[in-house]
Amino acid sequence: MPRSPKLARLTPEKTVYILGAGFSIPAGAPSQAGILPEIFSLPESSERTAQAKRALHQFLLEDLNTNPAALHDVALEDIYTPIDRSIADNTAFRTRSHGDLSALRSDLEYLISLAIETATRRNLRAAPRRAAYIGQFAQHVVHIAARRGELARQGPTSEHSKRYDPLSIISLNWDILLDNALHNALLEDNPAQGDYDPFGVVDYCCYISSLNPADTRVRAGLWSLGCKGFNVKLLKLHGSMNWLQCPNCQRLFVGFGPKLRFLERIGRENCRHCQRNGTPNTLRGSLVMPTFLKDLSNFQIKLVWQNAGVELREARRIVFIGYSLPYADFEFRQLLSRTIHPETAVEVVLFEGDTEQSRHVYAAEEERYRKFLSGHHLTFHKNGVVDYIDQL
Repeated sequence: MPRSPKLARLTPEKTVYILGAGFSIPAGAPSQAGILPEIFSLPESSERTAQAKRALHQFLLEDLNTNPAALHDVALEDIYTPIDRSIADNTAFRTRSHGDLSALRSDLEYLISLAIETATRRNLRAAPRRAAYIGQFAQHVVHIAARRGELARQGPTSEHSKRYDPLSIISLNWDILLDNALHNALLEDNPAQGDYDPFGVVDYCCYISSLNPADTRVRAGLWSLGCKGFNVKLLKLHGSMNWLQCPNCQRLFVGFGPKLRFLERIGRENCRHCQRNGTPNTLRGSLVMPTFLKDLSNFQIKLVWQNAGVELREARRIVFIGYSLPYADFEFRQLLSRTIHPETAVEVVLFEGDTEQSRHVYAAEEERYRKFLSGHHLTFHKNGVVDYIDQL
C-alpha cells in the first residue's frame, strides 16, 4: 500500500552514523597505536595492575621475542592474533599453555580498558571542554529520535511511530564517552523515573539487564517502544567498556558512569540471575579485541552485527566519522559490501591537518574509501569530527 503524503513526511530517509576511533580522540581518548604506551605508563597502584603488566611484559619479551627498546611499538593485532589462534586451536604458544593464554587475554582486556580510562580522564582534566562536541552530538541525536515517542503518544495507534525510524549509530569503539553523553541527554529530555513513564533509552540492539537492579533507565529498546517511549540505537560491534557478561546465561549487564566502576566488577561480581538459581558465575568483560581472528561467535555480539546489517540496508545516507576503513576490519568491510544500497549517499569525516605526515595519512584513507565505495556518491569532510558536529 502506498504511503499517504502525510505519513511520508513523517518518515525521513534513515541516516546511519559509523564511528571509528577518530570520533573519540579529540575528547582525549588514545588512538589504538597509543594504547600500549599508555599501558606501560600505568601506575602500579593495585596488585592486579602490577601483575597484569608483568605478565604482558614477560609475554612480549620471552614469547614474542620483542626488542626491549621497541615494546611500545608492537601492534595490538600482533599480540592478540597468536593468542587467539592458539586458544581457538587449543594449543600452547611457546611457553604458554592454553590456560595461561586465556588468563593473559583477560589481563590484556583489563589493561586496555584501564589505559583508555586513565588517558581520557587525564586529558579531560587538562581541558574539560574538549569533549563538548560529544555532548552536542548526543543532544542532536536524541532530539531527532525523541520524535518517535511524541508520535506514539499522539493517538491510539502507533503506526506513525513505527514508521518513524530516522537514524542509528554504529560504533567500532570500546569507550563509553558517547554512551554516557546519550544517557545524560535522555535524562535531560525526560527526567521522570517511573517504571512505566514513556522515556527514551540507549538501545544496544541486543538483550541487556541493568547492572544496578534499581536503575529503571537501563531497558531494552523494544520495551521502551512498547511503553510509547523511544530508543536511540547504538550498535557497538566490538563490545563496550560498560558491558559485563555472564558466561553461563550470556546476559549482558549494562550501566552508565565512570569506566572504573565496571572494571572493578570484572571477575568479582556474580550474575544475580544465575545466583538465584544456585549456579553463581562471575561477570566478565565482553570486548572484541583487535586481532585478525576476531571471535564474533558471542550470542549478544552476533545480535548486534545482525541488527547492524538491517540498519545499513535501510540507510539512504551513511556518515563515517573518524573511521579509516582499515583492511584489518575485513568482517565489517564485508558487512558494508553486502548491505549498503547502491543509491545510498556516503559522507566521510576525516582530518587532513596541515603537516606533511597528516596530509599523507588523509590521502591514503581517502583513497581507501574511493576504491572500496567506487560506485557511490562520496562527500569528504576534511576538517575533522569537531568541525563537522559544530555544523549539525
